[in-house]
Amino acid sequence: MDLYLVRKQLSMGTSLTDMPLRVVDYARVSTDHQEQKKSLRNQIEHFEKYIKENPNWIYVKSYVDEGITGTSDIKRDNFMKMIEEARGDKFDLIVTKEISRFSRNTLDSIKYTRKLLSYGVAVFFVNDNINTAMPDSELRLTIMASMAQDEIRRLSERVKFGMNRAIERGEILGNDMLYGYKKEKETGKLLIIMEEAKIIRRIYELYGIEKLSLGNIVKILNEENQKTGMGKRWCISTISRMIENPKYKGYYCGKKTEIVDYMSKKVRYRKKKDWIIYEDKKRIPPIIEEELWERANKRLISRKKAFQKRKEDKSIYKNRYLYSAKIICQEHHKVFHRRLFRKKDRDYTWVCSEYLKNGKKSCDSPNIRESELDIIFQDIFSTLQINPEEIVEILMNYYKKIDVHAGIEEQIKRKEKEIDSIHSKKEKLLELSLQGSLSNEEFCERNTNYNEKIKNIAKEMNQLKNTKEKKNLLKELIKELKQKVNATSTFHIMMNLVLDSIVVSKINNSKNKIKLNILLFEGKNQNLQEIPLFTQKDYEFRRGYDTKKTRRYHVFYQVQCYLNL
Repeated sequence: MDLYLVRKQLSMGTSLTDMPLRVVDYARVSTDHQEQKKSLRNQIEHFEKYIKENPNWIYVKSYVDEGITGTSDIKRDNFMKMIEEARGDKFDLIVTKEISRFSRNTLDSIKYTRKLLSYGVAVFFVNDNINTAMPDSELRLTIMASMAQDEIRRLSERVKFGMNRAIERGEILGNDMLYGYKKEKETGKLLIIMEEAKIIRRIYELYGIEKLSLGNIVKILNEENQKTGMGKRWCISTISRMIENPKYKGYYCGKKTEIVDYMSKKVRYRKKKDWIIYEDKKRIPPIIEEELWERANKRLISRKKAFQKRKEDKSIYKNRYLYSAKIICQEHHKVFHRRLFRKKDRDYTWVCSEYLKNGKKSCDSPNIRESELDIIFQDIFSTLQINPEEIVEILMNYYKKIDVHAGIEEQIKRKEKEIDSIHSKKEKLLELSLQGSLSNEEFCERNTNYNEKIKNIAKEMNQLKNTKEKKNLLKELIKELKQKVNATSTFHIMMNLVLDSIVVSKINNSKNKIKLNILLFEGKNQNLQEIPLFTQKDYEFRRGYDTKKTRRYHVFYQVQCYLNL
């Protein structure tokens, strides 16, 4: 369609129906209910007839989306196909019932009608009598699309209001797919499905009594080819949610989730304290005894807290492997992570975390083989000429200095109590603010001061934990050296104590030429000086000779090593 000529003809009084156009129609319904399916068929038949009865128009095809909301275009496959084929000059005009069928999102309506016009395709909204080929169509379209968008907002609010009232009345909502139950339509009560209830009881017994992990329970159920209510394999999250669900002990549970935004349909899980929970064994017959439910949930909460604590305490993972948190990318200042390279030889490679997260385009740093690093450091230690007996004496003196910080455990506990005390003060502060006893300015100022105190105390705690960790490491090292254990064990302990950091970069933009800046001993003390052990030493390794499909090539390391003394 030539938009300039069409607009000229329209301004002279010519109707769209008088122009020779290739025409398609678009129809959509938002649910797959039988009534709406019938409505969809009627739409398709009506517009096909409407187009074919016009002698100037050529019917091309119909585009239909069934059971899909109009608030988003992403999942409307046929709508997106229509836009793509419009770009390929397959038709000139799209006929559709009304703006709400095309899109209930104002921005999408404008975006796609503009895009279609740029392809030479107009849209005719029959019920709204809007033809996008007309110069004033965008203003009318914006008004009508905004009204359609607001209608879905009001509909969403009405649905939410109705669901809240139903929850207040204790009506059981959304349980048609709850594993172990089926809903009785007449009464709204839940009825137990005995076969599924047996599996639920078994899960609770395995977890609460036999103390199996969630992973092991998943493995058992999947090996037995047991399926969930949706016919899928079991997973940890499914079993975790099942254990947490109070309905299995005969309690009503509502308001677990809420829709954050009616447009995006994003769902937010509410905190447990905000759930509506009460005993209702008449309408929700229990599958699990209350005592077993409580036991299983107590264990689940305990394990979740322990996992979260491990996750927050990064020092736990700091010395997980020999080079953990010590290999650093010069380009992004991100640590390298360990990956299994060759399963047969148990050889590992270290790769920048930025590369693992965002791919090669984000970071092109070279990968480092662990076996090659080991050889480099064995050579460095031979250069240092480390004598275990002499080292023992030096380390003993260092250990005694650290031992001056007696009662580290007690100090850490005191710091934890200080943080708990400040959190209590923060809660009281919030209560005063909600009661109107504090102004917003005063609340913000005092709350900020408390947060700063918590931050400083947490920092002191980390320093104490690091001191404790170093002390334990020294103790282990002294013991190992005194016993004159094997070279590998001594090497690993020495590495943990001595190595501070390895900064990795490429030479001349080549991944086969790698530069390592190595710093030995504690690098955080500003009073210490970095003294070069050697300014440059070259190492060469051959890769690829153990794999059939990989050609042999050489990797060169240019190493600079400094002592922080």
